[in-house]
Amino acid sequence: MKKAIKIALMILLVASILFVLTGCGEEKKNPVVDNNTVTEEPKVEFSMGEWKDNTYENKFLGLKFNLPEGWTYSSDEEIAQMMNIGSELLNDDQKIAAELAKLTSVYYVVANDPSTGNNISIMSEKPLMDITTEYYLDQLKTQLTAVESMSYEIGDTSKEKVAGREYDTLTVTAAISGIEVTQKYYVYKMDEYFVCVIATSTSGERGIEDIMKSFE
Repeated sequence: MKKAIKIALMILLVASILFVLTGCGEEKKNPVVDNNTVTEEPKVEFSMGEWKDNTYENKFLGLKFNLPEGWTYSSDEEIAQMMNIGSELLNDDQKIAAELAKLTSVYYVVANDPSTGNNISIMSEKPLMDITTEYYLDQLKTQLTAVESMSYEIGDTSKEKVAGREYDTLTVTAAISGIEVTQKYYVYKMDEYFVCVIATSTSGERGIEDIMKSFE
């Protein structure tokens, strides 16, 4: 049973990442520009962040994540595989960081609980055009609704704080092999980037809340 849950949740994790990446793709013909969504905070240089013991911190993203007990996180090699780059590029060398900053999408953290399959990912996306968070989430809804291999129930959007910042959120649910899961997307527009945190759980909204308590 645990194996089935883990497989189901990891399928959802991969699917969600793929749809976030394409969420601002083909339908970007007439994006709505909203300059008020651009942060006024002092600009911090791009960074992949780093793990110290079981705490991940990234000042560029403004996030710190404390790995819950029993969880594991993907290695640099595994993250690099997701991004289709060499793991030697995942460091904060100034020249390398400048090149990574140009990528359309960057994964920073992928972590999960092996006993339940509950998981979280932290990533950023750099769209080719200036769009609002609302438009970004609308495109995500469209992509999820179009999935044929699983049926997503799309919830409403709302606003929640993560590590002191206000994120726009979207909650969706789906069932795989009889396992009902809840997935929540937290999206924040930071200059030319969208910072996205995706949390997935089999314990509904309560499970998501427990996961998000690990951020500071």
